[in-house]
Amino acid sequence: MPDISVRVLGALTVIRGGEPVALGGPLPRALLARLVMARGQMVPDTTLIDDLWAERPPRSAQLTLQGYVASLRKALEPDRGRSAPAVLVRRGTGYALAIDPQHVDAGRFETLADAGREQLAAGDADAARHTLAEALELWWGPAYADAAKWEFAANETVRLERLRYDALEDHLAARSECGEPAAAIAGLEAIVAADPLRERAWELLALAQYRAGKQGDALASLRTAREHIADELGADPRQSLLDLQSAILNQDSFLMSGQPTTRAATDTRSAQNPERPTGNIPLALTSLVGREEQINDITGLVAEHRLVTLTGPGGMGKTRAALEVARGRKDVDGPWLAELAGTQTADAVLDTVVSALGLTLNGGIPVLLSILHDRDFLLVLDNCEHLLDEVSELATAILRTCPRVRILATSREALGVAGEVVFDMPPLADSADLFLERAGSAAADATGEDIETLCSALDHIPLAIELAAGQSATLSVRQIIDMLDDRFAVLRGGPRTNKRHATMQAAIDGSFQSLTERERQLFCDLAVFNGGFDLDAAAAVTGHRALLRDLSALIDKSMLKAMGGDPRRYLMLETLRSYAQVQQDQERAEALRRMHISWVVSVATDAYLGLRGPRCLQWTRRLDAEMANVRAALDLVDPHSQTYLEIVGNVYWFWYRRGYADEGMRMLEPAIDAPADVPIATRARALAGRAILSYLGADLPALFSALTRLGEVHSEFDLTSEDRVEQVARGDAAVTLAFFEAGSGLVDPARVHAEEALAIGRRYDSPWTVAEALMSLGTADLRDGDHDSAGRYLEAAVAAGHACGYDWIVASALWIHSKSDIAQEKWNGPAERKLAQMVGYCERAYDLTSWMVALFTLAYPLFRRGLHEHAGRLIGVVDNLTELTGYSPEKMDIIELAAFGSTMRSEIDPEILARESLTGSTLTRDEIRELVHEWAGSTIVS
Repeated sequence: MPDISVRVLGALTVIRGGEPVALGGPLPRALLARLVMARGQMVPDTTLIDDLWAERPPRSAQLTLQGYVASLRKALEPDRGRSAPAVLVRRGTGYALAIDPQHVDAGRFETLADAGREQLAAGDADAARHTLAEALELWWGPAYADAAKWEFAANETVRLERLRYDALEDHLAARSECGEPAAAIAGLEAIVAADPLRERAWELLALAQYRAGKQGDALASLRTAREHIADELGADPRQSLLDLQSAILNQDSFLMSGQPTTRAATDTRSAQNPERPTGNIPLALTSLVGREEQINDITGLVAEHRLVTLTGPGGMGKTRAALEVARGRKDVDGPWLAELAGTQTADAVLDTVVSALGLTLNGGIPVLLSILHDRDFLLVLDNCEHLLDEVSELATAILRTCPRVRILATSREALGVAGEVVFDMPPLADSADLFLERAGSAAADATGEDIETLCSALDHIPLAIELAAGQSATLSVRQIIDMLDDRFAVLRGGPRTNKRHATMQAAIDGSFQSLTERERQLFCDLAVFNGGFDLDAAAAVTGHRALLRDLSALIDKSMLKAMGGDPRRYLMLETLRSYAQVQQDQERAEALRRMHISWVVSVATDAYLGLRGPRCLQWTRRLDAEMANVRAALDLVDPHSQTYLEIVGNVYWFWYRRGYADEGMRMLEPAIDAPADVPIATRARALAGRAILSYLGADLPALFSALTRLGEVHSEFDLTSEDRVEQVARGDAAVTLAFFEAGSGLVDPARVHAEEALAIGRRYDSPWTVAEALMSLGTADLRDGDHDSAGRYLEAAVAAGHACGYDWIVASALWIHSKSDIAQEKWNGPAERKLAQMVGYCERAYDLTSWMVALFTLAYPLFRRGLHEHAGRLIGVVDNLTELTGYSPEKMDIIELAAFGSTMRSEIDPEILARESLTGSTLTRDEIRELVHEWAGSTIVS
């Protein structure tokens, strides 16, 4: 083998016999870089052509590729003669670079970086310092600089750069452990200045500052880290950052001991904040039977590999096994479950994962990767088979850039991601035990031999056995066996070539055939729902007669699951849903999709007023449950259609109340360029929603764009029209403009629009519009400095909102009135009492974002009264929720609340603020309510 080494941590360089080799122009160098990235693996010709020329390869691409290979071989092995190539070799249908990975500087760097990290973790900081310094010295420029313009290099370049930062952090951590905190501080400050989202760097910086005797600086660094993460990602800092802050406040002795503290005090995380979510794996509702061996095997694979996919036919128990493995984990930041069964698009996959992680992000996958980079947890991706490309893209990005995140996926097919380990779920060994446990007394008359025969006929598939057990109340075991035998002959052949799949189809078909004709039709019809449904929804969409009777029969026969709640909700397992869709007549399926969309439109229409009235809490919870159905309907219609805009324009208050700014803004974006043939009332309402969600998300350009377009649409209304719907929509548009005009100080146009809305609301009996208009008039007067007039309007808005049960407007008017009191320095009573009442109304309306606003605003008059501890504790409550949800009252209200926050954070003693904020972050809702009652007044509302 020739003496060859390759350098890619900078400009691509090949050293042969101690001398650099001439590699030719950009394309040959890019080809060599692509082969280096493959780490000795074969890269097919087709992949090389696609990577080098993207979508426009020349006609002679294959010959050109061979020419580049020949020139590189000559450069790499000039003395080869007629002997076979030993470096750039042909393998199968492609080429590979046969070079020891340790002769590539990137490979050598990774080896040294891993060794240094292990030395640091083992407590040998001095050895780690030298090893990591050697690793970092290998870098002499950007990784793969020659291939920067080629798309194939992007992921690998990002991966290596992140590893470089990781190694640099480890090196600085080692220097801190070796008694050089000052040097570590300088390096770490440079890292966080360049990338303020690197949580571990902030932790190491704070630790080094503490060791240098700068406790105040350490706490300030941690506070800055939390602010960056909340402001830029709308996300939650990892638990170790909070634990380190607590340890510094407590001056724990281990911080100075020199032991590795890269994830400080993780053993005490639950004690610091037991309510803070560190995973969402649900509790098991039934016992696990016969899977102990597989659970142990999968647990071992997950410990060894970063991506494990459980494959097998539907019903083999993939999800149950994945959840059981996850329950046994002791992750620092998890584990987490993302259920993908109801998702249909790449955006929906991302939204589901982000929501499952308890985050609220703007910016897509790159932003998610930034916050997950330093996290340590297992992510379970459940039911991936229908979105393999989309899930693979997300999984690949996470695995490449988040070294401590592991993924356990369930899918009927492998994801096809590099490094994936596939575990094919085997049949259930103790299937008879499972049947007996699920069937209970209904199987008392069955013989052991019959049960074994049944389980064998079902191929020991857990779902098939559970379905059969569900039938045992209606059919004897022998009858079930006979039905399965009849079905095998019918269901063999066609696409059912996999034996277990065929048997699974037989099991489902046996259950299906046991239904009456009307039950079968209902079973197939109900497959139109995503994420479940209630009785009224089933009646509206299917039009089924004797619905309650047949629905009960489906539940009794395990074809549906009753999920509890009031009203009860029902869920069809995904495998059964897929089966039902296959059985459904296509003409009927299309009709059902139309009825499902119409039902979603009806629900959304009712929700618009429901979310503004006395049943706001019930409607918010209902939409929480129905959003999978709403998203499914939206996926099926043109985003610029009247149907789409009616749905999103009617549910935007839900996204606002729940703090889902990112999803709401994206869903409402088509309103900006809605076609003119969409009714003006529909366009106006959707644009108002776009504006309000942009305000919530603190996206000022989007807010300005939405308001500009809303103003244009508002001017298009026919003032002579007597159509109530159209005129009320005009009033809603006017009051939305008035609200934002008043808030920004444009008091004259605000008054004009508010008076217009007030007149419309009174004429067309729209009390919600009246209340909003009165509040906007009060806001305009507040901005104009007329506090007396503002107070009268705001009191009238409270009364109007109270009369129609519009808790949000009551809370908002109280808030604005409290700001008027604060501007007049009327604290020590008036302002605090209004904000305490606001808290009560927000709790009753299930309005998290406004509840946070009330608490943060209340902190300011308490601060002005000298109650800095009280103010700091409320700031801690809100900051903690900002980290969990991404919503920041200070960013939303850039006038008063931003100023309040700046003043309090700069004038409250840092130690008091840190201590009380930490206390606030641990409080329960009940404890917070008691403090508000004690400090400000009653939160009880009528």
